[in-house]
Amino acid sequence: MGLAQRTTVPTSMEAGAEKVLERTAELVPWLSEQAARVEEARRIPDDVAERLFETGLFNLMRPTRFGGFGVSPRFAWEATFKVAFGCSSSAWLAGLTSANIIMLGKFAADAQREIFAPGVSPIVPMLTGGVGQDIKIEPVEGGIVLGGRWRYASGVDISDWLGLLVNIPGSGEVPAPHVVLVPQSEFAIDHASWRVMGMRGTGSKNIALSKAFIPSHRFLSWAELQAGNKHPTCPNTEPVYEFPLNTANAMSVLAPTLGVASACSEECIKIIRGRVSSGNQQAQINDKIAQVDAGSSAATMSLLRDFLISETVAIESRILQSGPLTHEERGLSRAKVAIASRQALSSAQRLFTALGGSLLPEGTRIERLFRDIHAMSSHYLLQPEPIAEAYGRLLLGLELTPGTRL
Repeated sequence: MGLAQRTTVPTSMEAGAEKVLERTAELVPWLSEQAARVEEARRIPDDVAERLFETGLFNLMRPTRFGGFGVSPRFAWEATFKVAFGCSSSAWLAGLTSANIIMLGKFAADAQREIFAPGVSPIVPMLTGGVGQDIKIEPVEGGIVLGGRWRYASGVDISDWLGLLVNIPGSGEVPAPHVVLVPQSEFAIDHASWRVMGMRGTGSKNIALSKAFIPSHRFLSWAELQAGNKHPTCPNTEPVYEFPLNTANAMSVLAPTLGVASACSEECIKIIRGRVSSGNQQAQINDKIAQVDAGSSAATMSLLRDFLISETVAIESRILQSGPLTHEERGLSRAKVAIASRQALSSAQRLFTALGGSLLPEGTRIERLFRDIHAMSSHYLLQPEPIAEAYGRLLLGLELTPGTRL
């Protein structure tokens, strides 16, 4: 599509997206009351999912032709920030699902009619990170028969569809990776598999598929997705579907990470206001180090949240003006995202030290938040070293290593 043909999002859609942000903010107090129950359930309960759906936050990235807003991902990241102040696990699904919907908006028209049909859950776990085992694929007329096992199906209990990255054999060719869409009803879910330190409520369980027929209209080439392309029959023209896939995926895990880190800062400041130091029996609020920690953490979190929004807007503007990002531009953005995550964790860790024994009791909000921020920031998309290596290779004129995702 030429630059002159690129569409813009109508102002009315952005106004509707702002209303979604308002409804999401209004849900936060209720979500806060449910957070402990979500963690105990080790999944998002149906009533919590329903309340999240009602805000419209999962319609932000949805194509307009299916009743969505098709707006900038910045709205999804802002909604995720808000959800994180109520429930870390819900925020994780809000971020991931937003990026997954961007990917789904690139699929064939026939697949989108199934995925975005009325009454279908917007939660579509996309398992593309090498988490499959014992995968068996048999090419048949009109598609494939697929079986195997996969880990980390976040939100699978409240999903109707899943996406899997598998290597599909061709006629006399090397198998080519494709994302395939499979109904959730075809899978067996191991409900005992999600026993973890943090993000317990995401329900990122193990799943197994015996033998399921997947028609070819539910395939999309991974190479095409990596190149920023859509299926030839994809009718969506909203700018959001031009956004770089891997950048969106990385941002989708940074958004909840920054939201939870910000909630950590907020809760720590609240504790410091009422805490008496066990060492000198003085009110901690009068301690200069505590004052420095409170001020620097709150400012750091504001800075990092602003970065994610401004980086998203800058990428969109760049694409609108000049087309797809170069490898170097994607590498730089990915490196900045990973560094932002590391900065958020570092700031939270400093507060961890400042609170001392206040963190030890189980079941408190601060104890849960610290477990969640450490779990979130360990995601492979947020590790600065691998992506900095890839970006460094580009800067030094070297070839990228096989399998690098930019």
